[in-house]
Amino acid sequence: MKRFRGPHGHWLRAAILGTAAIVGLLSFARAGDAEIKYPIKLAVFDFELDDFSAGGPIAGESPVETARLHDVTLQARRQLADSPIFQIVDVGASTDERVKTHWLRKCNGCDAQIARDLGADMSLVGIFRKVSVMEQSLEIHIRDAKTGELMKIAGTDLRGETDDSWRRALDWLIKDRILDPEIARWNGAKPQESLAK
Repeated sequence: MKRFRGPHGHWLRAAILGTAAIVGLLSFARAGDAEIKYPIKLAVFDFELDDFSAGGPIAGESPVETARLHDVTLQARRQLADSPIFQIVDVGASTDERVKTHWLRKCNGCDAQIARDLGADMSLVGIFRKVSVMEQSLEIHIRDAKTGELMKIAGTDLRGETDDSWRRALDWLIKDRILDPEIARWNGAKPQESLAK
């Protein structure tokens, strides 16, 4: 992995490396935990952008980035809803200002309580982190809505700031790091049957 430059470089590099170290190690069903019922009611909040590029925090989110975040949010909801694992909960009913201003990535897990208030079992926050046009990453955090516990982290690097690069990164992450492992662990059980044994 290249060394990131700039004032946030060391912090960002450490954060991404730390995430990479635990990707795939957190799972929805863990020994000793309460049983999980399927389909899981999941609140998928709007994807957010963390911009560490030169001038990015000052310039703010561009109209192109806003549209791209909207598109990948819809893609994530469709892709997750098409599986037998998740039932998507409408987050549009939330009146929380942090949802409206896309500030969930910096609220220390407040998305869990917001998701619980919406009747969800879990919350999902997706974050695109931008170091430069060519150096970006995508992270997905899933929390237990009742306890706030981080249930799963999945992340990947991507190259290029295009609609296609964002879509492909998200598609791969959801399929290979969230759905496929859960469906394999689900092992043919019918929805509403517990898999936590």
